[in-house]
Amino acid sequence: VIGGKEVVPHSQPFMASIQVNGAHVCGGFLVRRKWVMTAAHCLMPRRSPSVRIVLGAHSLAAPEASQQIFGVQESIAHPLYNSGTVTNDIRLLKVSGAREVLAKYILIPRANSDPRPGVMCHVTGWGDTSNYGTIPTILMEANTTIVDRKACNVSWAGQIRRCMICAANTDPRRPQSCEGDSGGPLLCGSRVHGIVSFNGRRCGDRRFPDVYTRISKYIAWIRYVLQTF
Repeated sequence: VIGGKEVVPHSQPFMASIQVNGAHVCGGFLVRRKWVMTAAHCLMPRRSPSVRIVLGAHSLAAPEASQQIFGVQESIAHPLYNSGTVTNDIRLLKVSGAREVLAKYILIPRANSDPRPGVMCHVTGWGDTSNYGTIPTILMEANTTIVDRKACNVSWAGQIRRCMICAANTDPRRPQSCEGDSGGPLLCGSRVHGIVSFNGRRCGDRRFPDVYTRISKYIAWIRYVLQTF
């Protein structure tokens, strides 16, 4: 998160760091006892020993007593995910192992709910803080404001769909999401409404609002996956 501030340690226990070969690659968040939601473009091979999910972390630089580390039992991307248009950019990961998940999960939105333009939300993650690969070791967060979808679609030359949410800050001193924040949550009130999906060529480019997967459009699919696997 470019220009973000440190999250109060362990105030967001639902946050997940998704790691490959020990390195953070994407964010995620716990939505049920053994299910983590992230972006479909975060390619996670199923049952690969190189992939792990770290829950309850604040710092990624050293082990913490609050951390729980799991493998991935199931990695299920939305069947209509399109990497070209970045539509349906949502994935569910089922953690492996018989150990109890101690972290609390975050509430997802009601079906088809849509945050209104002007609503203040915030995004959380361990992503780049400078556009130059400056990866923080601690969890960061930033406030961001919902942008009208039609106006956002103009900025993105017709790329925005109703299954997406746009948010931005016009003040160049204000932070936005960046590399490594993908898959992390857009929190509006007590619920997570979006998944960090994509942004401009450079993070914090004010011409292009950040784009999030609109979770409320996928409630039926989410319920199907949780009940089936």
